[in-house]
Amino acid sequence: MMTLSRLFGGLLSLSLMATTAYAAPPTRIVEGWYAHNATLIMLGAQDHIVATVAKPSIMPWMFKLVPSLSKAQPLEPGNLNGEELLRLDPDLVFVTASGHSADALAKVGLHVVPEGFDRFVGLLECVDGTATLLQTPLATKRAQAYRVAFLKAVSQAATNPQGPRVLHIESLKPLRVDGDQSIIDQWIRSAGGRNAAIGVHGNKQPVSIEQILSWNPDIIIVGANAGDLAQLANDGVWSQLAAVKAGRIYRNPAGIFPWDRYSPELLLQVDWARQIVQNGHVDEAGMITKMQDFYRQFYGITLRAADAKRMLAALPPE
Repeated sequence: MMTLSRLFGGLLSLSLMATTAYAAPPTRIVEGWYAHNATLIMLGAQDHIVATVAKPSIMPWMFKLVPSLSKAQPLEPGNLNGEELLRLDPDLVFVTASGHSADALAKVGLHVVPEGFDRFVGLLECVDGTATLLQTPLATKRAQAYRVAFLKAVSQAATNPQGPRVLHIESLKPLRVDGDQSIIDQWIRSAGGRNAAIGVHGNKQPVSIEQILSWNPDIIIVGANAGDLAQLANDGVWSQLAAVKAGRIYRNPAGIFPWDRYSPELLLQVDWARQIVQNGHVDEAGMITKMQDFYRQFYGITLRAADAKRMLAALPPE
């Protein structure tokens, strides 16, 4: 059984991030990172998002379950204009830490908060830091409850250095996979597997089918929006892989945000992935119940069983 000290490098607990607070909670927020929308929603700030890079075509469940988000002005990611954002009079502007917009936006007088992480502990820091900025009792309550639930879930992770080789495919065309130094790598290992993408560092890295053949993964997990799974089973090259021969190809679920990446739904991903790696299948009824409990507790959303089933199958709303 993996201990928390090993999983988090000795960081058993983290205080809330020290951030500059306002005299009053921010009420006008610009969201420049897709994934962070989900954190704001969890912390009860969805009605304060006045502009966002999120779009219904990319995140249909987010806009179905949080219809107020449709009122926000759509923004183009990677092309945030300081003068345009100033006209929105925001209290906070969230951007990706890996982008190059933070300094330019701050120079025009905007309060910019870069966000980004590649570890479980970074997700918790992001949730805590955002709750500190929001300054509401609901945000504080949910952030604290989420930390407790997440630490409990990952403390039960039984890692296995000799576990099955798991390949996570972010895109089929073009072919891209997720390597180490990523949160994907961490949940693969916490599920009892090992990342098949040996020598690949970071997210969304281009590879060749020849490279995948050399890795010969035991399990393939394909991102919710990665492309058509049928091509793997029907393709003469892909069909040579151990995972394809064994029928161990799975579509990753997606809800408010894709579970496999950088949002609070990573808590569900840890559970789902553990079942996939260790059992070869998911207890659908049990998982749907867990999903309903999760969205009720952390998002205040009553999720219908039929909707949960579609999320689990990475299907959009009906």
